[in-house]
Amino acid sequence: MIYLLSAIGVNLCMTFLMRYSENHNGNRYALNIWNYIAGTLISIVMLEDRTLIWSGDKITLGVGIVNGIGFVVALTLIQLSIRRNGAPLTTTFNRLGILIPTILSAFLFREIPTVLQITGLILCVFAIIFMNSGSREERPAFGIGLLLVFLLGGTLDSISKIFSRYYGADSQTCFVLYTFFAALIVSIILFVNDGGKMSKQDIIVGIGVGIPNQLTTLFLLRAASGLPAYVVYPTYSAGLIILVNIINYLAFRETLSKRQYIATGIIGLGLIFINLL
Repeated sequence: MIYLLSAIGVNLCMTFLMRYSENHNGNRYALNIWNYIAGTLISIVMLEDRTLIWSGDKITLGVGIVNGIGFVVALTLIQLSIRRNGAPLTTTFNRLGILIPTILSAFLFREIPTVLQITGLILCVFAIIFMNSGSREERPAFGIGLLLVFLLGGTLDSISKIFSRYYGADSQTCFVLYTFFAALIVSIILFVNDGGKMSKQDIIVGIGVGIPNQLTTLFLLRAASGLPAYVVYPTYSAGLIILVNIINYLAFRETLSKRQYIATGIIGLGLIFINLL
């Protein structure tokens, strides 16, 4: 249970560090550089056989590069969405991305969802429509951003799921390393093109985001090895959504509309159903 609680805790840290940076005019490209430097270094440390870095197969390298580019785009969208929509809605739609690999798995791997999981899918789709069908004041400020966070996050989850199905632990670690290194290169290019400055705050927050970015994956894997999956993933998804909303209200007095709170609750319930096996 300690690993599960740790996964939720480090993800909360990452979410609110990005919120802090966006609210204090941090340079998101500079932050991303240090985020991916931290992630790359941690990946190297976690790789038992470091000769694989240079001898990894071309498919792992190619998919890792594509995934890394997607990581940068997704993180930039999340940062923009946090600024426009707030942390609660962004976190909710980011977790909602699990719908995409769940649906793809049914077609690609014949992983047919249970009745409860289908119910969860329907609840989540209904919640998205419900949230965006109210008055102008009740709708998210940056609705297209939430949709893109959902779609891109789900696509990246799908790439990881497909890759992990066909490749072992060492290749998976190399895949993560290539992903973070490719994301680092893209972030450096974006930073240079942007022409902005890098502050000490960007460095500190970037490293602060990069460490939990990696630790979340590690803690979830450790939690899943000691607890049933039907405990780990529903608790992680729902717990993160609930805690982000609570902390956001207590610390920043940021509230959602009644319709958005209802939709968030429905999505949380839907994610619990989807993750139950």
